[in-house]
Amino acid sequence: MAVKQLSDGGPDGTNLGQSSTDLVGLYGATPVAKGAALTAQLTSITHTAPGTPDYAIQNLTTTTPYGFVTADEGNTVLSVILNLQTRVSQLEARLKNFGVIA
Repeated sequence: MAVKQLSDGGPDGTNLGQSSTDLVGLYGATPVAKGAALTAQLTSITHTAPGTPDYAIQNLTTTTPYGFVTADEGNTVLSVILNLQTRVSQLEARLKNFGVIA
């Protein structure tokens, strides 16, 4: 199978879709318009780092007040949420750079 190049050989790169109204599809998908901007990100969570990350989260305690069995479990969950917030933000920035979303 021959590989087909999509390039004009110039140093400025190649665009797929010349205007914001053009439809683009990849890998045989039906061409679609550029996606709208995502919902605004909330402020990132702040938390105390767990002394020892504990990813084996137990059931929440069932006594008042309800909560995690240890502070490290709770702080580990918060650190995972912050990591997810950071990674989604990075993905959003890359999708915007590629023009996939507004």
